[in-house]
Amino acid sequence: MNSRHSQEQGTLFTIANHDRTALEIEALRHAAIHARDKAIADGILRLFSTLGRGLSFLGSTLRSWPTRRRTYENLRSLTDRELADIGLTRGEIARVFEPDFRLPAKPETALPATAFRLPAAVAANANQAPAANGQQPAAAA
Repeated sequence: MNSRHSQEQGTLFTIANHDRTALEIEALRHAAIHARDKAIADGILRLFSTLGRGLSFLGSTLRSWPTRRRTYENLRSLTDRELADIGLTRGEIARVFEPDFRLPAKPETALPATAFRLPAAVAANANQAPAANGQQPAAAA
Protein backbone atom coordinates (compact mmCIF):
# COMPACT_ATOMS: atom_id res chain seq x y z
CA MET A 1 0.00 0.00 0.00
CA ASN A 2 1.17 3.48 -0.81
CA SER A 3 2.07 5.42 2.31
CA ARG A 4 0.37 8.57 0.99
CA HIS A 5 -3.08 6.88 1.04
CA SER A 6 -4.95 5.62 4.04
CA GLN A 7 -6.44 2.13 4.23
CA GLU A 8 -9.93 3.54 3.50
CA GLN A 9 -8.75 5.44 0.46
CA GLY A 10 -6.99 2.36 -0.82
CA THR A 11 -10.28 0.48 -1.06
CA LEU A 12 -11.60 3.15 -3.46
CA PHE A 13 -8.99 2.32 -6.08
CA THR A 14 -9.39 -0.51 -8.57
CA ILE A 15 -8.40 -3.95 -7.43
CA ALA A 16 -4.74 -4.61 -8.06
CA ASN A 17 -5.44 -8.23 -8.94
CA HIS A 18 -6.65 -8.07 -12.56
CA ASP A 19 -8.11 -11.49 -12.99
CA ARG A 20 -10.45 -12.31 -15.87
CA THR A 21 -13.66 -12.02 -13.85
CA ALA A 22 -12.80 -8.55 -12.60
CA LEU A 23 -12.03 -7.40 -16.14
CA GLU A 24 -15.34 -8.78 -17.42
CA ILE A 25 -17.24 -7.07 -14.61
CA GLU A 26 -15.46 -3.81 -15.35
CA ALA A 27 -16.30 -4.12 -19.07
CA LEU A 28 -19.96 -4.77 -18.24
CA ARG A 29 -20.00 -1.79 -15.89
CA HIS A 30 -18.59 0.49 -18.60
CA ALA A 31 -21.10 -0.85 -21.15
CA ALA A 32 -23.97 -0.19 -18.71
CA ILE A 33 -22.72 3.34 -18.06
CA HIS A 34 -22.44 3.98 -21.79
CA ALA A 35 -25.98 2.64 -22.43
CA ARG A 36 -27.39 4.76 -19.60
CA ASP A 37 -25.67 7.90 -20.90
CA LYS A 38 -26.93 7.22 -24.43
CA ALA A 39 -30.51 6.77 -23.19
CA ILE A 40 -30.32 10.03 -21.23
CA ALA A 41 -28.89 11.88 -24.24
CA ASP A 42 -31.62 10.47 -26.52
CA GLY A 43 -34.30 11.57 -24.06
CA ILE A 44 -32.89 15.08 -23.84
CA LEU A 45 -32.64 15.26 -27.65
CA ARG A 46 -36.30 14.20 -28.00
CA LEU A 47 -37.33 16.77 -25.40
CA PHE A 48 -35.62 19.67 -27.16
CA SER A 49 -36.79 18.46 -30.56
CA THR A 50 -40.39 18.42 -29.34
CA LEU A 51 -39.98 21.85 -27.77
CA GLY A 52 -38.54 23.17 -31.04
CA ARG A 53 -41.45 21.82 -33.07
CA GLY A 54 -43.90 23.29 -30.58
CA LEU A 55 -42.28 26.72 -30.72
CA SER A 56 -42.20 26.55 -34.52
CA PHE A 57 -45.92 25.71 -34.62
CA LEU A 58 -46.68 28.53 -32.19
CA GLY A 59 -44.68 30.99 -34.31
CA SER A 60 -46.40 30.00 -37.54
CA THR A 61 -49.81 30.25 -35.85
CA LEU A 62 -49.04 33.73 -34.55
CA ARG A 63 -47.78 34.85 -37.98
CA SER A 64 -50.90 33.60 -39.75
CA TRP A 65 -53.35 34.96 -37.18
CA PRO A 66 -54.01 38.39 -38.81
CA THR A 67 -54.72 36.80 -42.21
CA ARG A 68 -56.97 34.16 -40.71
CA ARG A 69 -58.85 36.74 -38.66
CA ARG A 70 -59.34 39.00 -41.69
CA THR A 71 -60.64 36.06 -43.76
CA TYR A 72 -62.99 35.03 -40.95
CA GLU A 73 -64.40 38.57 -40.67
CA ASN A 74 -64.82 38.81 -44.45
CA LEU A 75 -66.74 35.52 -44.54
CA ARG A 76 -68.95 36.63 -41.65
CA SER A 77 -69.78 39.85 -43.47
CA LEU A 78 -71.17 37.94 -46.49
CA THR A 79 -74.89 37.35 -46.82
CA ASP A 80 -76.35 33.84 -46.72
CA ARG A 81 -76.87 33.97 -50.48
CA GLU A 82 -73.24 34.94 -51.13
CA LEU A 83 -72.07 32.14 -48.83
CA ALA A 84 -74.26 29.67 -50.70
CA ASP A 85 -72.69 30.83 -53.98
CA ILE A 86 -69.24 29.77 -52.73
CA GLY A 87 -70.59 26.54 -51.21
CA LEU A 88 -70.62 27.48 -47.53
CA THR A 89 -73.22 27.91 -44.85
CA ARG A 90 -72.97 30.29 -41.94
CA GLY A 91 -72.31 27.36 -39.59
CA GLU A 92 -69.28 26.22 -41.61
CA ILE A 93 -67.41 29.53 -41.36
CA ALA A 94 -65.74 28.56 -38.08
CA ARG A 95 -64.62 25.23 -39.57
CA VAL A 96 -62.96 26.76 -42.64
CA PHE A 97 -59.59 26.89 -40.88
CA GLU A 98 -59.60 23.26 -39.70
CA PRO A 99 -56.93 21.21 -41.53
CA ASP A 100 -59.35 18.50 -42.67
CA PHE A 101 -62.12 20.88 -43.84
CA ARG A 102 -63.33 20.23 -47.37
CA LEU A 103 -66.25 21.76 -49.19
CA PRO A 104 -68.90 19.18 -50.06
CA ALA A 105 -68.61 18.04 -53.66
CA LYS A 106 -71.32 19.43 -55.89
CA PRO A 107 -73.06 16.91 -58.12
CA GLU A 108 -72.01 17.13 -61.74
CA THR A 109 -74.75 18.67 -63.82
CA ALA A 110 -75.07 17.90 -67.50
CA LEU A 111 -74.38 20.90 -69.70
CA PRO A 112 -77.10 21.82 -72.16
CA ALA A 113 -76.32 21.10 -75.78
CA THR A 114 -76.07 24.82 -76.57
CA ALA A 115 -73.53 25.48 -73.81
CA PHE A 116 -70.54 24.25 -75.81
CA ARG A 117 -70.32 23.89 -79.58
CA LEU A 118 -67.42 22.39 -81.50
CA PRO A 119 -66.19 24.19 -84.59
CA ALA A 120 -67.80 22.79 -87.74
CA ALA A 121 -64.52 21.29 -89.09
CA VAL A 122 -63.81 19.45 -85.84
CA ALA A 123 -67.39 18.19 -85.53
CA ALA A 124 -67.36 16.89 -89.13
CA ASN A 125 -64.11 14.90 -88.61
CA ALA A 126 -65.02 13.58 -85.17
CA ASN A 127 -66.94 10.57 -86.52
CA GLN A 128 -64.40 9.52 -89.15
CA ALA A 129 -62.06 6.63 -88.33
CA PRO A 130 -58.34 7.05 -89.11
CA ALA A 131 -57.11 5.44 -92.34
CA ALA A 132 -55.46 2.00 -92.13
CA ASN A 133 -52.13 3.32 -93.48
CA GLY A 134 -51.78 5.76 -90.54
CA GLN A 135 -52.51 8.90 -92.60
CA GLN A 136 -55.22 11.36 -91.69
CA PRO A 137 -58.46 10.95 -93.66
CA ALA A 138 -59.10 13.46 -96.39
CA ALA A 139 -61.47 16.27 -95.51
CA ALA A 140 -64.84 16.19 -97.21
CA ALA A 141 -65.18 18.82 -99.85
